[in-house]
Amino acid sequence: MSSHDNIRHAAARTARELADAFQAHGCSVQVVPQPPVDGQVYLSIHDPLTGYEAELLTAALAAYASAPAPSPCEECRAIKRKRARALREGDRATAVEMATVMGFHQRYAHA
Repeated sequence: MSSHDNIRHAAARTARELADAFQAHGCSVQVVPQPPVDGQVYLSIHDPLTGYEAELLTAALAAYASAPAPSPCEECRAIKRKRARALREGDRATAVEMATVMGFHQRYAHA
């Protein structure tokens, strides 16, 4: 799967999760994944938000911003160290392999 496909998949998943979060609060908000731009995920909210929906989103973002960032797990750190070492040493094959390993690890350990 290409990185472009991975970004599209992430956008679709994030759009579903955001729509589901709104739905859990009794709101029907259509969230649509957009094509990636410069490797970034983009979403659109097609209808204007009601005041209540905007308050929910604002409160969730405020709570997220004030929550402490989780520290990476030891396996994440080990993978990052191995990839960084490979990059410093010019070992492109290992660096690419560690990027793939991190992707699998993130999906299976942190999903």
